[in-house]
Amino acid sequence: MSSILEIYFRDVKRVVTNWAALMIIIGLIIMPSMYAWFNIKSSWDPYGNTKGLKIAIVNEDSGATVLNNKINIGNEVIGSLKENPSLGWQFTSESEAHKGVKQGKYYASILIPDDFSKKISTVLTDHPQKPELIYQVNEKLNIVAPKYTEKGATGIASEITKKFEKTVSKEVLQEFNKIGIDLQANLPEIKKFEQMVFKLEKDLPEIKTDVNMALKDYSEVQSVIQTTKKDIELINQIISNGEKLTVSLSGFFNLVNQSIQDATPFVKQTLNLLQNQSAVIQSTLSRLQNQTISPDESIRLSNEMAKILPSSINTVSSLNEVLQSFNGLGTAADFSQDVSILKELETDFVNIQNENAQLKSGIQNGNNVSKDLLQKMNESAANINNRITSLNRNFDQDLAPKLSEVSSLINDSIKNSQTVLADAKTSIPTIKGVLVDTSNLLANKKGDIQQLVKELPMIEAKIKKIANEIRKAEEKGSIEDLINFLRTDIEKVSDFYSSPIELKKERMFPIPNYGTGMTPFYTTLSLWVGALLMVSLLTTEIHEEKPYKSREVYFGRLMTFISIGVLQTLVVTTGNFLILGTYAASRSYFILFALLISIVFTFIVYTLVSVFGNIGKGMSIIFLVLQISGAGGVYPIQVTPTFFQIINPFLPFTYALSLLREATGGIVWETIQHDLPTLVLFVIIAIIVGVVFKAPINKRASKIVDLSKKSKLIH
Repeated sequence: MSSILEIYFRDVKRVVTNWAALMIIIGLIIMPSMYAWFNIKSSWDPYGNTKGLKIAIVNEDSGATVLNNKINIGNEVIGSLKENPSLGWQFTSESEAHKGVKQGKYYASILIPDDFSKKISTVLTDHPQKPELIYQVNEKLNIVAPKYTEKGATGIASEITKKFEKTVSKEVLQEFNKIGIDLQANLPEIKKFEQMVFKLEKDLPEIKTDVNMALKDYSEVQSVIQTTKKDIELINQIISNGEKLTVSLSGFFNLVNQSIQDATPFVKQTLNLLQNQSAVIQSTLSRLQNQTISPDESIRLSNEMAKILPSSINTVSSLNEVLQSFNGLGTAADFSQDVSILKELETDFVNIQNENAQLKSGIQNGNNVSKDLLQKMNESAANINNRITSLNRNFDQDLAPKLSEVSSLINDSIKNSQTVLADAKTSIPTIKGVLVDTSNLLANKKGDIQQLVKELPMIEAKIKKIANEIRKAEEKGSIEDLINFLRTDIEKVSDFYSSPIELKKERMFPIPNYGTGMTPFYTTLSLWVGALLMVSLLTTEIHEEKPYKSREVYFGRLMTFISIGVLQTLVVTTGNFLILGTYAASRSYFILFALLISIVFTFIVYTLVSVFGNIGKGMSIIFLVLQISGAGGVYPIQVTPTFFQIINPFLPFTYALSLLREATGGIVWETIQHDLPTLVLFVIIAIIVGVVFKAPINKRASKIVDLSKKSKLIH
């Protein structure tokens, strides 16, 4: 270890004391940053400086008429382009545009033909024709420029489509709006017609039956009418007797009503009785829990409960039957909840009765009073007390008003029966008149009825057809829905049809500009270039009289290289932030990761050159070339050829780029935990190669190195 440190500190001393060497080292530290800074700055905002790309625009559109409105798409496009100079639009003639593109004055040209508006308007006819935009591009000027110009041409086509759809849809919607207003004005009549059709359809079978029966039994109908006239007097007499009957029924219903009213205090008293019985049961159970009580006393208390419980069960059952009978009268009063509580109360009484019998049997057999059994009985007694308390508490607000409503039902029944009989008596004269008129009508209209029977099938078919058509239409949407649709906001709906989808963009890890996005790549690239510059200008060997072991030479000079690499990294990263103003979600981690990457790259490049000499330099350059394309620095690795996708996981650039991108956009620690160990693995491999293979390979390659130096071209 002392020899390694000796080599390192001697290198530092020689650099500091030799101004020429110091200048070279300073230049070596700064040079990689120049590589990164100039590239980052040149790609800072390439999509924001497109106004210099000149594109010739030629408008020869002669216009057209759409839905009684004159349109000229070409003029509208020219107006839009003047308001939005995203590219360098040049408005000129067709000949000038063609000449300019050919000579390189314009990158591309877009021609709007004279029949453009006419063809686009044919979309409303039976034979639509697609209009054309003639796009010319000079691809030899720059391979990237056509991507910009093609995007501009596509944008113009999209804008034209949007404007035309909005114009046409607006005119169509205006016509729809007028139709909607007319439909809304006639909506009541339309609804009345629908109801009439459906009623006719429903009544047709009955009408058909009645008409056929009327014709078939014509003579019988006349006879029935005459008989009915005679029976009217008898009906009138029955009604008179019915009025007398309702007077008697009124007295009966009054007695029933009085009984129901008397039931209210009866129910109240019953609940109070049950409350008292519940209290006695709880008191008896409390005494049974006394441990000093004698068996004889326990049996006596159990017998007292046994006397009370059957009476309580019968009382609850009777009260339940009364409320159930009230619940079946068809009133709005609902006793279901009260009935349910009484059923549960009856169950609780039965449970405690069974438990008391078990208790008594156990004591008689000489056993002590069971605590578990007493606990169950206490729970049953508590349930009984809670349910009775609930019924008592809600009696005045709930149960009593419902009993009163049952009483009102009796009074209403009396009044309704008297009203029906009075109305029937009043209607008798009218019925007589109707019978006379019907008899005369049948006598005069027998021929009309016969004609109606013949035409009924045709009438029935037509009415059913109309009804079915109305139903089919309503399945697709009601007339109100149609009116609401036709009377929509024309401007809003027209705008929706022209652009029905709005893209909502959510940026998870926002990058403010293209230059910042390219900073991880160019920073990584500059650190590898820095390592290449070091092995190009500095030697990896020790030319001293004192003999050193191979691994001492390897680690001693490696420390010098790493120190220079760390300084290179600090200049590059701090310059990114302070000079260029690049963005990073975490600047400290960006610098820290860059330092680690520089150390890894130095290990790799230094080891290759230290072990393989000049061949190692060539290997480092080849490694650089492969990583530029294979690490996915500029284009996603998925769009590159298969070869680069295969080697991607084996390149240190892949993991170095990933670390710096995490620090730039926002760190996801799962990614860091994967990338850091992988980079450390490259260092371990480099150390193994340097320690194990340096001595034997250097010894065998020494003759080749000496021979190459004799050429006076290779050092």
